[in-house]
Amino acid sequence: MQPTTTLSASQTKPTILIVDDLIDNIQVLALFLECHGYSITYALNAQEALERLNVIHPDLILLDLFMPNVNGLQLCEKIKENADYQDIPILFLTASHEHQHIISAFEKGAEDYVMKPFNTKEVLARIATHIKLKRQTIELKNVKNKFETIVTHVLDGLLVINKDGIILFANPSVCQMFDKTINSLLGHSLGIPIIEKKVTQIEILRLNGKPGIAEITAAQAQWDNQPVSIVCLRDISDRADIKVE
Repeated sequence: MQPTTTLSASQTKPTILIVDDLIDNIQVLALFLECHGYSITYALNAQEALERLNVIHPDLILLDLFMPNVNGLQLCEKIKENADYQDIPILFLTASHEHQHIISAFEKGAEDYVMKPFNTKEVLARIATHIKLKRQTIELKNVKNKFETIVTHVLDGLLVINKDGIILFANPSVCQMFDKTINSLLGHSLGIPIIEKKVTQIEILRLNGKPGIAEITAAQAQWDNQPVSIVCLRDISDRADIKVE
């Protein structure tokens, strides 16, 4: 077994980084995991582990708790301090039954631990669970980023208002339309009954700095498990039948 240096673009196997100062331990665990469809890379100490992370971004790290010089707890803390690596789940490998060691592992940012000697079914179950959770987290983050991109750049104003009239969300276009900062909108009432059906249009400030008219549409929805109104403000000032003084 040789350390993995790069992953091909077509490689879909989850990659696990094993960090242990005993090569025999690594070989036993690596061969077992490779037989179950995982790609394995390894490091014998903290320095090698950080060098590996500069080359690859593993799906999960199996980290020995007790190592010379820089131990597993110190390495875990260092990894979790780095924004590039902190989303990688870390599972400690330990033979210690001291509760304080386990507590310290979680305090340093570890997601889980595996006791030595290993129960093979337990190892596979814990690894599969945390890799799945990591991938779900990445997917949710990607969806969130796409949503934020859309609402940030869309020209229509978007508001989320609770039943008490308090603004829970506002995009940059709304700030432009009302000439207000995001901080002056969030957590405050707009002071205009825009979610009432009888109010269909409202005066706004256009991108060119001139006054204009926006059309109001609202829909009922849930936001953080509470009923809200999602309001869309669309600039209709350029329509032929709209005249703005």
